[in-house]
Amino acid sequence: MHDAISSADPHLRLIDTPPPIDEAREFVATLLATPADMPTACPGWTVHELVAHLAAGAAEEADLIESHLGGLPERPTRGFGEREAPYRALDDAALRDRLLTESLRLAAAIGRLGTETVAFTGRSMTATDFAVHTRSECAVHRWDIVGRDDVGWAMLAQPELTRHAVSVLTSMPSLREALGVRLDVTSGPNARVVVRSAPDDDLVLDVVDGSLRASWAAPAGPADVECEPAQRLLLLWGRHEPSSPLTIDASGDSCVLVDRLVRTPRP
Repeated sequence: MHDAISSADPHLRLIDTPPPIDEAREFVATLLATPADMPTACPGWTVHELVAHLAAGAAEEADLIESHLGGLPERPTRGFGEREAPYRALDDAALRDRLLTESLRLAAAIGRLGTETVAFTGRSMTATDFAVHTRSECAVHRWDIVGRDDVGWAMLAQPELTRHAVSVLTSMPSLREALGVRLDVTSGPNARVVVRSAPDDDLVLDVVDGSLRASWAAPAGPADVECEPAQRLLLLWGRHEPSSPLTIDASGDSCVLVDRLVRTPRP
């Protein structure tokens, strides 16, 4: 009689383990099936403008990393309008080629960065930061194009993308989606907002005397906002998926901040 296959068998574990999500591959597959003039969930943007945003962002990040590795003086990150205008002016076929070229150049630059850091939009970024940022851009902007589907929802639910979003949105105040801007922390009130997405940790946002502090905590007690992990990532980036439940149970001054976070669209 043959021995039963053990649940600890490495081949069985390999079969049972779902393959990792490749956000870039999924984004490209979506892009190839989408016309350039189709509107997106980004206000005023067609797919062409969205691709210009991604291509210009990849080029800017690659330029900054390559300059740093080449020993050149650090320069500020250029604003969206300045860096995206030349890409928007391209015809769509050329623009999509540039997205591929600049994305590959960025990946190569990240691979050479090692343990060094480079300033991007006012934040010191590691190679891992840049890599996760690229993954996040693909996941969020894919939703902007096609909305909710199974693979997209799985991408958006990844905890590392949410933690990256919190880190970026609390350290890059020039972003339109920056939490300090959307919560209008300088006008108050002093309050706490707990955003819960089981089974992940709670996101705790504290506004105290005009400053915002974000932290993570094991779920305990009531939450002001409860939603799925993928919905939480979208909320952080100023978006909302209508098909996903969103429970709000805020009181007192927390209501003001919850209104700004959940009900106020990003600029």
